[in-house]
Amino acid sequence: MRHGRLAGDAGSGLVSSLAGVTAFLAFLFLAVHLIVGLYATSVVQEAAAEAARRVAGSTSTDVPASAAEAEVALRHSLGALGNRASVTWSLGEDSVRVTVRVERPGFLRALGSDEIVRSASVRREVVR
Repeated sequence: MRHGRLAGDAGSGLVSSLAGVTAFLAFLFLAVHLIVGLYATSVVQEAAAEAARRVAGSTSTDVPASAAEAEVALRHSLGALGNRASVTWSLGEDSVRVTVRVERPGFLRALGSDEIVRSASVRREVVR
């Protein structure tokens, strides 16, 4: 008959259960981080495209107010990300280009870049 600490099976699943739960939570955390980053990238891209369409479609693109109004709408559509966004406009005769840079939301800075940079270019349509 064996006596001692290692004789029974009481508590034998504790280490493997903790390892399993830790691995599950790590993968869940990674998935949430990736989904939040992809969603933010999609929102920034759509906001930039909408702002460029708004400026390219206006008849007064020579007036800086049209780009300024579009930038206000862009920042509003980005929500909290819009407060720290950097917006660069390039207004040409036949196209409008906007570049938006925002800090990437997420939990783990080691995974991916710290910044989302998205550009949108729209050709101006001129009635002749």
